[in-house]
Amino acid sequence: MHKPTASDADSIRLNRFLAQLGVASRRACDSLIAAGRVRVDGRVVREPGTRVNPGESSIEFDGARLGRPPKRVVLILNKPKGFVSTVTDPEGRPTVLDLCGPLGKRQRLFPVGRLDVNTTGALLMTNDGFLCFRLTHPRFGIARVYQVRVRGQLDEARVRRLEKMAASEARVARKTKPEPGRRQAPKPQPAVEVVARLEKEAVMRVTLLEGRNRQVRRMCEAVGLRVVALKRLSFGSISVRKMPVGAVRELTTRELSRLDQATGGSGRGH
Repeated sequence: MHKPTASDADSIRLNRFLAQLGVASRRACDSLIAAGRVRVDGRVVREPGTRVNPGESSIEFDGARLGRPPKRVVLILNKPKGFVSTVTDPEGRPTVLDLCGPLGKRQRLFPVGRLDVNTTGALLMTNDGFLCFRLTHPRFGIARVYQVRVRGQLDEARVRRLEKMAASEARVARKTKPEPGRRQAPKPQPAVEVVARLEKEAVMRVTLLEGRNRQVRRMCEAVGLRVVALKRLSFGSISVRKMPVGAVRELTTRELSRLDQATGGSGRGH
C-alpha cells in the first residue's frame, strides 16, 4: 500500500479528493481507483482509502495530473438550476463544465466543491487540485454565504436552533491552528440572519464554514422548514453579485491573492 509522506493535517482520502474535483461520485471513484486508473507519485494505487496530500503528492487520473498545473485557471460561475456539479454525468444531464465553454475542456477544469442540481449561485472552477483541496478542507474555514427562502413558521426558537447547528458545523474549522510561517486571514463566524418575513415564507442569509452535502437543506428540514429556493451568494471573498445566471468569468489577480491568503497558500508557480 502506498505510504504518503503528507502530514495528517493536509492529507485526504484519495476517493474523497477525486470526488471533490468532480471526477465522479465517491462510490464511482472507488471503482475508478480499483480499476487502476489513478496513479499517486507515479505508482498505480488501487486502495480508495489511501491518504494523499494534493500539495505534495503527484496525483494522475487517466494520465492527467490533478495537482498544481503549469498555469492556474480559476473561474467563478453563477450556476443555474438543472446543472450538476461534476465534469461528467452518467444520466446525461448538463454539467457545470458545459457552462465554461471550450476553456473548461481545454484546461480540464473541475468544480471546487459542489452545489446540488437545484441550488444556484457561486461555484468556483479550477484546474488546480491543490487550491481546490485547501478551499474545501474544513481546517481553513472558508465561508460560504447562502440566501435561502423557506416555507413554514420561522420563529425565534427555530432561528436559535439553526444558529446552534451552524456553529456546531464549524467546530472543526475553529479547532485547527494556522500553519507555522503562513499568513492566514481571520476566520469568519457561522451565522443565520433573517432578511425578510412574509406571510407563509421567510428569507434567511446563512453563513457556513464547511460545504457539507445539502447542509443548508438538512438544517432547515431538521427544524420543520421547507426550502423553496437556495442560492449561494459567495464562496470566500468571491461573489456572484451583478453576474447574470449562467454567466462565467475568470478571477482577477486580486481575487486570486485573496483566496491564497485565506488558505495560507502562496500561489507560487502560477
